Amino acid sequence: MAQVNPLTRELLVKLVYYGPGLGGKTTSLQHVHQSSPAETRGQLVSLATPVDRTLYFDFLPLRAPAAAGYIVRDYHVRLQLFTVPGQVYFNATRKLVLTGVDGIVFVADSQRERHDANLESLENLVDNLEEQGRALDEIPWVLQLNKRDLPTAMAVEELERSLNVYGRPAIETIATSGEGVMEALDTLVRLTLEDLEARGTFGEEGRVSAPPEFESEGRSLESQIGAASEAIWRASVAKSVDADMASEFESEAPTTPSTPVVPPSEAPRRARTTIETFPPTELVGGAPSWAPLFDTDDQALVRSIERAMADGSLAEAITRTEQLVDGLLSRVSTALGAATDPVLSLPLLGVGGARWLTYRRVVRRARSGGPLDQRDALEALAMAIELRLAGRFA
Repeated sequence: MAQVNPLTRELLVKLVYYGPGLGGKTTSLQHVHQSSPAETRGQLVSLATPVDRTLYFDFLPLRAPAAAGYIVRDYHVRLQLFTVPGQVYFNATRKLVLTGVDGIVFVADSQRERHDANLESLENLVDNLEEQGRALDEIPWVLQLNKRDLPTAMAVEELERSLNVYGRPAIETIATSGEGVMEALDTLVRLTLEDLEARGTFGEEGRVSAPPEFESEGRSLESQIGAASEAIWRASVAKSVDADMASEFESEAPTTPSTPVVPPSEAPRRARTTIETFPPTELVGGAPSWAPLFDTDDQALVRSIERAMADGSLAEAITRTEQLVDGLLSRVSTALGAATDPVLSLPLLGVGGARWLTYRRVVRRARSGGPLDQRDALEALAMAIELRLAGRFA
């Protein structure tokens, strides 16, 4: 979700380009990057396979131009633009990148032979959002109908009947030339900020100002988000996904991608310890307690989690653990200087995407009243312990 910093008067908004492989997501982001003044844009960081497919994700930080009067209340708007991989075998990465998204550009490939891939990707987007307790019809998004210059492009009306079931804005684009790409981004930013305003992100006062004008050459973007965001991305590329995701890629992918080496000077410090390094030293209800591992302010909460587990109140234990994890992740992210979505700092802490998603599934079951067992509660508490240990050595 969007983050409001009342001290710096900044609003950080996360936008994701979603769609089938080779549909034009990365090309669209490249055009946004190229259209921004070199002295003020953030660095576009991409990782592609030998066949030019996005392997993990692309990342581009931008700041909406204050010179254009684009300020929400008194807040400058910072944008973080991501793409997701199109390949099915990196769905876990798609889910992680979607976490906390504020708006989505769905990039559809207009070629008739790729229409099944469009439908599959749209269904996948709906499913991945539902796993995070969200619905596509409740999130600002636009439909970018790409590759309109190709001879096999389907009619716009036909594409909209199949894909635009929610009646969202549809923009025709040719990403290779940039036609329509900035219009799609401008439309999404306007819808997203209107949505944030409607949901009370800024309280009772004020209103959303006019939409940004990214494509105006006479108006420059302000300074890029900064080195912290780039460092987070580089670390996530180096770590990226758990071993199970890598094995899945090796077994299904036609080619084996190479992972860029992060220089020692840029590589973040990672936790070099395990849970066994700090054995519990207290007893709660006759059982060992992990409370001494945590700061004094958190110890009472940890003990209440352990008591709820001992009493069989698993949903209560997991809900309290979520509160603990959110606090830990926020503090560790701040300590690392990660001026972005705290979830995206997980790779800095050595926590892989699959590990985090397992924890989130447990939390969702607890919230929805689904079946739970002791293993679920322990999985959740293990995430809190892992984050605490990582925070000691980050």
